[in-house]
Amino acid sequence: MNDTNRISRARFSRMLLCSLAFSWLAACGGEGATASPDQESIGLRGAMQFKLVPEAPLVQGENDLRLTLRDAETGAVVEGALIEVTAIMPAMGHEATFAPSIEDAGDGAYAVRGLALSMPGRWDVHVRVEHQGTIDEVHFFYDVP
Repeated sequence: MNDTNRISRARFSRMLLCSLAFSWLAACGGEGATASPDQESIGLRGAMQFKLVPEAPLVQGENDLRLTLRDAETGAVVEGALIEVTAIMPAMGHEATFAPSIEDAGDGAYAVRGLALSMPGRWDVHVRVEHQGTIDEVHFFYDVP
């Protein structure tokens, strides 16, 4: 074997090792990372600020959460909104078994009761809000052990 082939194989081996290490690190971070239980975000349309906090660690089965809504521009609480919360498990392609009940708790807070997560894994919790003709929505990701 000549020196050129030896160098090419060594370079290829290093590149392969670096590619594998990068792929492994990418899989460990970003959307695949364990999500914080308390999540806050501006909606996809930029109108509202959403904060979703589980009342206890999420489990397989029914879960209760607290949703807080504020106007993204003024910071004013959003009261009397129509809210829809759904959960989808992207890996399995199915939704949560039952829609949760949503109760207005006042001061821009809403109780989300009985969000049924039927199995362990990553869940996409989609919150859609309509308030005084404005519609906004957000996706929060939760990992259920």
